[in-house]
Amino acid sequence: MHQSQLTVIIPTLADTKRSESLLRAIASVVDQQEAGVEIMVAVNGQRFDPELVSHLQSRHDLCVMKLATPSLTNAIYQGRLAVTSPFFSFLDDDDEYLPNSIRYRLTKLEDNPSCVMVASSGFRDSGGHRTTSAHNLTSALSNPYHELSVNNWMTSCGAVFRSDLLGPEVFKNVPPHHEWTYLAYKILSTGSFCVVEEPCYVIHDTPGSLSKSTAYSEAPAAVLREVLKLNLPSIARQSVLARLAKAEHDLASKALSNGLRSKAVKHHLKSLILPGGLKYFSFSRHLFK
Repeated sequence: MHQSQLTVIIPTLADTKRSESLLRAIASVVDQQEAGVEIMVAVNGQRFDPELVSHLQSRHDLCVMKLATPSLTNAIYQGRLAVTSPFFSFLDDDDEYLPNSIRYRLTKLEDNPSCVMVASSGFRDSGGHRTTSAHNLTSALSNPYHELSVNNWMTSCGAVFRSDLLGPEVFKNVPPHHEWTYLAYKILSTGSFCVVEEPCYVIHDTPGSLSKSTAYSEAPAAVLREVLKLNLPSIARQSVLARLAKAEHDLASKALSNGLRSKAVKHHLKSLILPGGLKYFSFSRHLFK
């Protein structure tokens, strides 16, 4: 058996309601008929559909990894640990790759051996309406940290990574929400990247996705505090601190709208002491009137 060139890691709960989208994600890789591509389905947790997992295990065009803990970030890490190919990528179970997207990205990496990864744009599909995802990707080449504060251009399915430059430790102990915001900052500190112009994926905005949960919507401030623990250049740290001030302000505003005044005060005070946070001072009148 020949060595695989690329491993596509698909983390999934493999539950019944995700079976159709999971099979679509897998098909989007298989249909490209790209030689040397291995599909690794990382089933995490015990909520999986036994028939679906049995079907996946019977297939010869993919391998299945079963993990006891229902954790997306652990599935990402364990998937990376199992990679033996020169390149690897990730694909959420409700998203899909566009035709030829694997070839576009591998060619770019092969032509640019110093790049730790290649990033790509794509589309976000909400009820059949498509908008551009990672619209600021080209601008990110010259000012990556600033553009992360505008829009996270490193999507979960948008990049292909070089295995010898990005080891498993990069994907270890990643926060459970906004994991690709955290990883974007972490991976940027490891080296340069390149981009492809062609759209490479479709992110399907599904009602049951993790990004719709309350915990996810309240996590930005916590994630940004984790980002600040990374070895960031000064310009990136200032950008993250400004983002944190806004995140704390947003939490204060949300808490107040829910009648949680003391919680709102706590987050408001946190926003004020951060660089750029004084712009939110006028919010005080809503708290202390």
